[in-house]
Amino acid sequence: MKTLIEELTRLKLDAFAADVERELDKYPSAREAIIGAVSSLAKAEIAARKERSVAYRIQQAHFGQIQTIDAFDFNYDQSTRKIKNRYLKLIEADMIGQGISAMFVGGCGLGKTHLARSLGYHLCQQGHRVLFTTMARLALHLTSSDSTGTLKGAIDHYIQPTLLILDEVGYVGLREIESNLVFQVISTRHDKRRPFVVTTNRPFGEWNRIFHNDAIAHAILDRLVERAEVFYLEGKSYRETHRKRINT
Repeated sequence: MKTLIEELTRLKLDAFAADVERELDKYPSAREAIIGAVSSLAKAEIAARKERSVAYRIQQAHFGQIQTIDAFDFNYDQSTRKIKNRYLKLIEADMIGQGISAMFVGGCGLGKTHLARSLGYHLCQQGHRVLFTTMARLALHLTSSDSTGTLKGAIDHYIQPTLLILDEVGYVGLREIESNLVFQVISTRHDKRRPFVVTTNRPFGEWNRIFHNDAIAHAILDRLVERAEVFYLEGKSYRETHRKRINT
């Protein structure tokens, strides 16, 4: 009976939960059967609500495409084999509670985005709010909002998610205004201990080529790296391997 009350309360059926004991007393011979039937229905509703909630969070994350850890080939080369155990420990860790971020550094076609999306997808499954964007898209959104007087709303859009995934950091260089606006997002999330997942094709020593000057590049990198697990990937691109297979 206690379990049934907990299930009804979880479904926010407070009046139902408060009255169920009294109603069951009217049918003593069928009490256990009724409890079993109602509990079964409650469990089904809880599962259905969770499934809808997860589907909604995945949709709102704007992943572009779904990529899961089961589909990633850690045996692809030495660098992916090297990071496997540490990555799997991270995906099972309480990233949100501990404020742990992740950074994937390496050339094109090595699975950085796949690994980033997989972390985000996993956290969506756990009920967390995730947002996926590229650095170029983030910068464009912020500067457009700044020019239309809607900057606060735009910044809040990137502050609120439990996890923010920034893909393709380093593919385009940012001007001073863009660098400053991106810094506002990163600094505020850092202060609130809300983690990031970042993918970049640039080694950290070249981040002054991404952002407007050395000072802001250092300030951004310092905040991203402070509580982050950093994964380095190197070798031949997956895409190059796939092209060779097609041409064979």
